[in-house]
Amino acid sequence: MEYFFETYEECRDSFRIAAKELKSKYNSVQLGKIEVESNVDPDLTVDWCYIPAQKTPEKLLVLTSGIHGIEGYTGSAIQLAFIKDVLKNELLEKLGILLIHGANPYGFKYHRKVTEYNVDLNRNCANNKEVFGSENSGYQKIVNFLNPEGEVSIDKLQYRFFQLNAIYKIIKESLPVLRQAALQGQYEFEKGIYYGGRQYEPQIKAISSLLKEIANKYDIILNVDLHTGYGERGITHLFINPIGNKTVLDGLNYIFKDEEIDWGNSKDFYTINGEYVNLINNVVRDKLCIPMCFEVGTMDSNTTLGALKSIQIMISENQGAHFGYKDQKSEAKVKDDFLEMYYPSSNEWRARIIKDNNEKLRKMLVQFQKYEGIKN
Repeated sequence: MEYFFETYEECRDSFRIAAKELKSKYNSVQLGKIEVESNVDPDLTVDWCYIPAQKTPEKLLVLTSGIHGIEGYTGSAIQLAFIKDVLKNELLEKLGILLIHGANPYGFKYHRKVTEYNVDLNRNCANNKEVFGSENSGYQKIVNFLNPEGEVSIDKLQYRFFQLNAIYKIIKESLPVLRQAALQGQYEFEKGIYYGGRQYEPQIKAISSLLKEIANKYDIILNVDLHTGYGERGITHLFINPIGNKTVLDGLNYIFKDEEIDWGNSKDFYTINGEYVNLINNVVRDKLCIPMCFEVGTMDSNTTLGALKSIQIMISENQGAHFGYKDQKSEAKVKDDFLEMYYPSSNEWRARIIKDNNEKLRKMLVQFQKYEGIKN
């Protein structure tokens, strides 16, 4: 449990301490932070640590936590375990490591998935600005269901009979259709869930500059983004949008040999717009960039019942953030459920996901070292 903490500041301090230890251990390690401007908090930072390849720079691993702020608690723990348990001297001869900690510090600190301006950063990293003017027709059809107005009350019929209403919509449209409509991202409703913004967020611009500066030194970049929430509880799912580039596809299958990858085209998963792991393709187009998302399941949202419960919590938290709560009981219930959905308090869950992710990251690094990809 040494890697898990209950506040943003504790997670950040622990990362900074671990990063300083790396600086004393390896040559030419760089530490830095991106200050995120805020109207409510002057101390929000995206922290990073870059360990260059100690001999010949060939491959770079980028490991990011906290794109969805509240998910940063688990992501931070996985990064700390990676530093302490997985990272070894012999790995770094030709391999560089860039650790980006707490990419959405506002959501991290204040227990939201989104930024201070309700932007979902994992819908904000599109390869062109046209996506910010795009429409999600499926989302439009169910917008009143996804974004109810008014104070949240857990005693209201709307809250208590949410699942019956959702089941009715599933019968009409099917769960995969509803899931895709809700989760792929939308750019019209600023107070809505999965809102991708009107333009690139400042920290995405800053992270892009950092990625460009460091990744240009390497031929092959593996970009791994850490998430929690979706899928079978305690299981780390490997999840990525369908890949059209054969070289990237071959690279993924080689690096994640013997791992089950969901390509976003099954009945359970979904594709998204503006995904962070593809950001590096936008800033270093002449490199071979291989994306992967680690999604740690928390409440069996791959099942119908789990999916309904998850979306109800998501909708209620968003409604409360914009319109408030009827009473303290409702606020406590919704916020407690929201935190538990992305950062389970179970020690058994926490121990299991550290062990599982350590194993996955070890195997990944072994395969990545051996990988001889074709430069684009």
